[in-house]
Amino acid sequence: MAGSRVVGRRLLALDGLRGLAAVAIVFHHAWMFDHGDSHVAAMSLFDRGMDELRLGVTLFFVLSGYLVFGPFVAAALDRRDQPSRRRYALKRAARILPAYWLALGGAFALTAATHHPMGVSAGELPLFLVFGENQVAATNGHVDPPMWSLCVEVMFYAALPLLALVVARLGSERRRQMALIAGVFAAGVAACLITDVAGSPRTVTDSLLTCVPLFAAGMFVAVATHGRTVSARTAAGLIGGGALLVVAGATVESAASLEAGPLRLAVCDTPAALGFALIVAALVAAPLRARTLTAAPMLFAGAISYGLYLWHFPVIYGLREAGAWPSALVPAMLLTLAIAGLLASLSWFAVEKPVLAWAHRRRGSSASASSAPPLRPDAPRAAAQPG
Repeated sequence: MAGSRVVGRRLLALDGLRGLAAVAIVFHHAWMFDHGDSHVAAMSLFDRGMDELRLGVTLFFVLSGYLVFGPFVAAALDRRDQPSRRRYALKRAARILPAYWLALGGAFALTAATHHPMGVSAGELPLFLVFGENQVAATNGHVDPPMWSLCVEVMFYAALPLLALVVARLGSERRRQMALIAGVFAAGVAACLITDVAGSPRTVTDSLLTCVPLFAAGMFVAVATHGRTVSARTAAGLIGGGALLVVAGATVESAASLEAGPLRLAVCDTPAALGFALIVAALVAAPLRARTLTAAPMLFAGAISYGLYLWHFPVIYGLREAGAWPSALVPAMLLTLAIAGLLASLSWFAVEKPVLAWAHRRRGSSASASSAPPLRPDAPRAAAQPG
């Protein structure tokens, strides 16, 4: 039982980390509109720092790689049966679909009512319902732009059971499992470079093909830390090294003025993903208290983080269309966070939490339905538990 409590505390820290990432993304997008309103092309050091808050999405992908892949590789390393594919599909659907469809309906209604240029026709809406908007140029990045990453997330969810077959064949040899993930990581980096040289369109680059190194960084943590612990001193080194890698990736982007695309993913986001992976490894493998990340406000932010991610952009749209967008950055960030937080809380208590509880009952799990969910559509904490 003591071991279970320790694991629970470590996973709580990841919930707090997810909440922090969600708030960072809200602030990033509020800054983006504020900076655009200033019509000043030059970026100050402060602006560059705000721009790099976008790496919250990279952190979400790393967490997904760790949490969702973890049970499959743990089963292989422990010589147990692989998790049920049916239960896996049920958990993933319960985690992302209801809240996504709710926010999609809200964003669609808002853009249609205001004739927003990012809106789409009712005939194009089915693409969004099945996460297909990234693959059509006319809908890519429309309605609720941050939802592009959910399409990538769903691709990862669909591909993972296939990868799990290979994981099961490799068995309990940790070095083989690590070599597999290293190969996946390298293939993803190569895909980024190839698609950049080829000038591939966003319908290609906004996909798992180029984002796979970010997931692989988290998957590597799942392999490397399973059944292992490290000292607090080692954890401090991991956190310090991880922070340096995140800063290095952000610095390269600023120095090279790289625009969004596969090259930026390869040379900036990938080092940042490795840095976040080191931080996650420290949190899950060391006896750290992580009091800041496990404080009540951070855990609540983690619980509603998926809703924050889904709703904050429509909130920005609505405030700007209504002429209620503050002229100063800090009020704009706080107002966006407050309204999006309210909508996210309603989504969590009225939709997400009841559906997750239903899914846990259906799969016969003893996991608590009150466990804080992931930010973005990452796996709930229960997904990290064996079996």
